[in-house]
Amino acid sequence: MPEARYGSLPFQESIDFFRSKVNIPTERWNDVWRDGHNNGFMIAGAMKDDLLNNMRMMVDIAISEGKSLGWLKKNFKLIRAKYGWEHTGSSAWRSRVIYDTNMRQAYNAGRYEQLQYFDYWEYQHGDSISPRPLHLSWHKLLLPKDDDFWHTHFPQNGWGCKCKVFGRSQATVDRKNLNVGKAPDNGSKTWVDKVTGEEHIIPKGIDPGFDYAPRKQAMSDNLKQLAKKKATPFVSPPRIAPTAFSTVPGVDVHGLNKVLNGLKETSAAPQLEQLEKFLTQHQTKTVFIQQKQMNPRAVAATKVKQEIEDYVGKNNRLHSMQLYTVTGHESTNGFTSKLFNHVTIKAKTSSPLSKVNINEVQRSIALALEFAKAGQKQHTFTSILKKYTDNGGSNGLFTTWLHEVGHQIHYKAGSPNKPFFGKSAKLGTTITTYALKNNYEWHAELFVAWLLDRKSLAQWNPTIAKYMDDLINKALGNE
Repeated sequence: MPEARYGSLPFQESIDFFRSKVNIPTERWNDVWRDGHNNGFMIAGAMKDDLLNNMRMMVDIAISEGKSLGWLKKNFKLIRAKYGWEHTGSSAWRSRVIYDTNMRQAYNAGRYEQLQYFDYWEYQHGDSISPRPLHLSWHKLLLPKDDDFWHTHFPQNGWGCKCKVFGRSQATVDRKNLNVGKAPDNGSKTWVDKVTGEEHIIPKGIDPGFDYAPRKQAMSDNLKQLAKKKATPFVSPPRIAPTAFSTVPGVDVHGLNKVLNGLKETSAAPQLEQLEKFLTQHQTKTVFIQQKQMNPRAVAATKVKQEIEDYVGKNNRLHSMQLYTVTGHESTNGFTSKLFNHVTIKAKTSSPLSKVNINEVQRSIALALEFAKAGQKQHTFTSILKKYTDNGGSNGLFTTWLHEVGHQIHYKAGSPNKPFFGKSAKLGTTITTYALKNNYEWHAELFVAWLLDRKSLAQWNPTIAKYMDDLINKALGNE
């Protein structure tokens, strides 16, 4: 049976809706009523700050990267075990509810924003296993977008509801001679909250608390008071790297972007801006996996095959396992290919991205140049960081990622040969010994130097610095 999934290409309105929420401490889902859920993120029974923030980070990744239910189930279990959280219902049921409600409402809120450009909205029943009779009766109902019906009946209209709304322009209505209907009067019912004793009037066919339109709106005073009880919620850093798949705790898209945003506050900012344009334009992806999962003969590699294939997509010229496994996995830190639109990086839990020291990473370029001038060239920038810095594993992980992305930039620029340096060759044309291996590794290593410390690179050899400027412009289609 195929897993639930809300699309591998999330849209920004949906992401923005979720990230605008504040953390709310609640024992029950009904503690936040109706459209209060538009502003508040809550997991019933999750009262601890760290627990709620970890749940929020998990849902943020699921929404922004279109993760599957299976992915969320696995991460939900890890978070639950980490905090020793005892919750109602089974783990499978609880994770499905969290996934379905947050993913679907974020999707619907994004749709609500997009649908503002249409004159009419059409209700369409979903494919629920047990369809609600009234939801089925609203199928194909076409109403003006400003009809009061949408204030209470815009999906999701209950637990597990899969109904959707589609937009129709006036031109489409006229051309297809579509019938603009009238909002049905199905009556209402009284629902009593058994805990508080409060009575609520709810339209028939709508589950308690779902009679509202998912959208951004002003926060109520009551919700503000609830939010004050919590610590500052997890906030996803601005994304320079759009996505990253990971099987390694502590190494994920949030950690990667935290490092990149930190670099943006340094002299590397102009280069980071170019890198961001490249990653966005080409939608370059990243796969962080463990060493055993990079081994083509290991069972561990086969276990992640489907998830990685879902993330990077099928390749007509390669077997899916060739996208992330490699012979020589023990000595390989990362790899990519002209046939890929992603980079594969080996990572481990003991070297999380949170331990990357940006100052040390940047200083590695000047240090490498000193070694080179002294006739003692080091193997790579990554090897320098692993040997001479306290957090060498984390620092080296990041420069390995930059190196592999450098390959992708070189490929997208047409894989040119390194230039003829003429007189400037006396200044030196390589900084590390690995750059001597071939044309591809020369470009990847020099890209790392250019991005982290262009100033030092230009002082050493201005021709190479200018060449790297031109290379990324070519990869961006600016030449």
